Amino acid sequence: MKEELKAKLFQEGKESFPAWWIVLENIGFILDWGIGFVLLLPFKYNSVSIVSWFYLVILVIVQILLKKHNCSSCYYYGKWCHLGWGKLTCLLFKKDSGNPEIGMKFSISYILQLPVILVAALVAGFLYGFNFISVLLLIIFVILNLLQGTILRKKGCAVCKARFICKGSAAPK
Repeated sequence: MKEELKAKLFQEGKESFPAWWIVLENIGFILDWGIGFVLLLPFKYNSVSIVSWFYLVILVIVQILLKKHNCSSCYYYGKWCHLGWGKLTCLLFKKDSGNPEIGMKFSISYILQLPVILVAALVAGFLYGFNFISVLLLIIFVILNLLQGTILRKKGCAVCKARFICKGSAAPK
């Protein structure tokens, strides 16, 4: 991290996050992505849920690119950030190997997931029929996305050392 950026760090921020926080946030993401996958299952071609698998492939590619372009230049590179991805990133990529401007463009995937999966799930329901499980999963998916995007993200950003320099921070500057 460049010296001029180090001076702008949030001094009261957490140096590392507790394991329970990291585990819970990652369970939330995995649950969210898994429900998204299940909600897309009705779209089949030759009995293969092609849309679900396409979603999963795109999700994995975007997550890898996010780690390279956002996490490799983050203060928490090699450290336990609120998601633990700083530790993961240092195993996969060299420090500052990405371009944060590109990373911010990929970050839109977190925002787009809710409306895209929501619309797709509603279309699937109208085309193939709604059932109790799909409606319940859709409700959980919406609540989980709103919870992650409006409450949990802000709580993590509020105690992040990089909150003043991170372009994706949800905490007040």
